[in-house]
Amino acid sequence: MNGLIRKKIAFLIFVVFLLIPLFFLSSESSFAAGGGKEGETLSIAVIPFEEVQLTAKKFQGVVRALEEVTGRKVEWFFPTSYASLIEAQSRGFIQIGYYGPRSYVDAHKNSDGKIEAFAQAMWGGGPYREKKPGYHSYLIVKADSTYKSVADLKGKVIALTDPASTSGDLIPKVQMGKHLGMKISKYFSKTFYAGGHDAAALSILEKRADAAFVADVTLDWAVDAGRFGPKDFRIIWKSTLLPLDPFAWRTDLPDDLKQSIKKAFLSLNETDYGKAYLKAVRSDSIELCKDSDYDPIREAYSDIEKWE
Repeated sequence: MNGLIRKKIAFLIFVVFLLIPLFFLSSESSFAAGGGKEGETLSIAVIPFEEVQLTAKKFQGVVRALEEVTGRKVEWFFPTSYASLIEAQSRGFIQIGYYGPRSYVDAHKNSDGKIEAFAQAMWGGGPYREKKPGYHSYLIVKADSTYKSVADLKGKVIALTDPASTSGDLIPKVQMGKHLGMKISKYFSKTFYAGGHDAAALSILEKRADAAFVADVTLDWAVDAGRFGPKDFRIIWKSTLLPLDPFAWRTDLPDDLKQSIKKAFLSLNETDYGKAYLKAVRSDSIELCKDSDYDPIREAYSDIEKWE
């Protein structure tokens, strides 16, 4: 067996384990006619932003809408990282992926444009977030802390979320770096990755950090989940408005299938199960988006080496 064959077998084994769904969702009704035929399955993947069961439950309305409108059986997969999601979709094992802005830019670039954003949930407002056509990275502190400004945090301990995060890593380093005129690693005594937005916020309450960079909407989601209260934190800095998380498809999908997928997403607010999904993610509707909407993220990427 030569090296090339061994590499192909190894990759196939990787894909098999990557795409074993941790949780498979189907609509309460039977699949639409023809949906179960070979070659007519629609595969979608999302990185769980909380416990996988909660993510699966929230997205059930999306699955049902796609099945009913496209007439295809829909399978959800939950890769463990954006890198594995990008790899699987680039190679055609996944037709639709749900990304953060930064990971989407990576997906578009690494797939030579074969992965393209087409829709986004329009997040509403909540105890921490204002309703806007985008979102912010926040620098938060405990509500009753003595810290009132960024200047008060000089030399303090700051929690970031994850190295692949837009609002919890890329934007704080670039935009806050420019605001301070130096790398945040030089301004604060310590920065560390908490592992997620909830974890970064909780690290403040647990006194492991003095402040944290998080996405605005994740604070509201965490309140909904009972992880902390609506008045536990105070916002002392926010980024420019950032593009929302996109659903992205492969550009080589048939045009008629693309039209059906668009119809399924845009009609979510017309059904009870679609409304349940939108309510679960604090959104009012789904709207179309395009690749160029993410150019501000590309601009930040072009500066990141200076501010890492």
